[in-house]
Amino acid sequence: MRFKCVSKWWHDLITSPRFVAKHLSIAKQNGPSTCILFKRLVCKDAETEKPGIIFSFLNFTYESDNDGGGELSTNLSSVEDLTILNRLVESLSIIGHCDGIVCLALFDTNSPAPAKASEVCLWNPAIQEFKFLPEEPFLHDWSKVPPSSIEENPYLRPICHFSESMGFGYDARSKDYKVIDIGFSGSKYYGDPEYYGGHVIVYPPKAVVYSLRSDSWREIKTLSLERETSYLWPNIFQLYFKGMFYWSGYETQKEFVTVFETQQDENERIGQAIISFDTSDEVFHEVLLPYELLEVNGPVPRLHLTVWNESVALFGSNLGSITVEWHKAKATMWVMNDCANTKAAWTKHLTFEYEEFFPDRFPRRVLAFWKSNEILGVGENGILVCYNLITKTVRYLPIQSVPHSLPFISGYFFYPFCGTDYVHSVVPIMNHVRRHI
Repeated sequence: MRFKCVSKWWHDLITSPRFVAKHLSIAKQNGPSTCILFKRLVCKDAETEKPGIIFSFLNFTYESDNDGGGELSTNLSSVEDLTILNRLVESLSIIGHCDGIVCLALFDTNSPAPAKASEVCLWNPAIQEFKFLPEEPFLHDWSKVPPSSIEENPYLRPICHFSESMGFGYDARSKDYKVIDIGFSGSKYYGDPEYYGGHVIVYPPKAVVYSLRSDSWREIKTLSLERETSYLWPNIFQLYFKGMFYWSGYETQKEFVTVFETQQDENERIGQAIISFDTSDEVFHEVLLPYELLEVNGPVPRLHLTVWNESVALFGSNLGSITVEWHKAKATMWVMNDCANTKAAWTKHLTFEYEEFFPDRFPRRVLAFWKSNEILGVGENGILVCYNLITKTVRYLPIQSVPHSLPFISGYFFYPFCGTDYVHSVVPIMNHVRRHI
């Protein structure tokens, strides 16, 4: 970046699309390492030890074990703390990342209704370039609805169950970076509110897409999320991989027979779902779950998608309920056979007991490394734990993520990671539009 100041010719060379693309390609292939953008706790005041929250890069390297078996082990090589903008870090949520660009959203946690992102930012930490997106004009900000109105009007009560969900990735066809925002569009009440009878009809989800190339928002169709009597609702954005967005979500009914059903979460959600979005065609798809997850009779499994050996991997754990006995807690990992086919089958890769993975505390999240047979997890207290699938050894890392005691932020609170395949790049943000004119 400093070399851009040497001469105009050097500046034009380093900022040329060909150089940027070549640099990105080398960064993705260079060396046995993994970089994670992580939201973690630090002690800002040595006397009071009052914790603060910062963003940091965690750099991991892979080395052969000392036993001569040739197995890779993961080591935390360095931690780089970042200075990010002039915003409240506590309220900033990591939405996703792609090609070194990170998408962040600022949420207001004071409203009882699902929070709408007040600001969305694209940020390239490597070149310290960022851009605040223009205000999104299509989705209603339900957090501005007075709590008294929600309580008095039965048709507004469903908004407490449908939180806003976002995603970020790259469209290779149009060579454009896109942010998608999905939200609750409203509902209609039929009946006499005085007796709490009648029906509440929920409108289909509304989705909008931001294009970095055009620097504008536009609404897109969500017909593929609608079924005869139900909707598919993307809930928590999991990852972007090879032109596809992936969310863990659920299926919910369109109509509530009585108003009281709108207050019962178990009546609202029919089942879990994985929902994908094609960045080029801008169409949603349902990804079929593994058969074993469809036949679960006990607690609803907690789903997490990650990248494993250049494929989409799914972790399904039975930790979705606190009633699970510790010695029965386990997780299963499936690998998608064909990432380009949403109807592709899953192959079971492994199953392990949480008792050996996290001997002391329940994990909040499991994250698979993509270049070794090790898994990174976050314990209940926020401590990072690394588990080797081959040697079955556990290592605790001296890094702590945001604990449960801090405010919950629109579903993104449980996911302080940016992803295991983050790369440092010189991909520009501010002049991205100018490059494509």
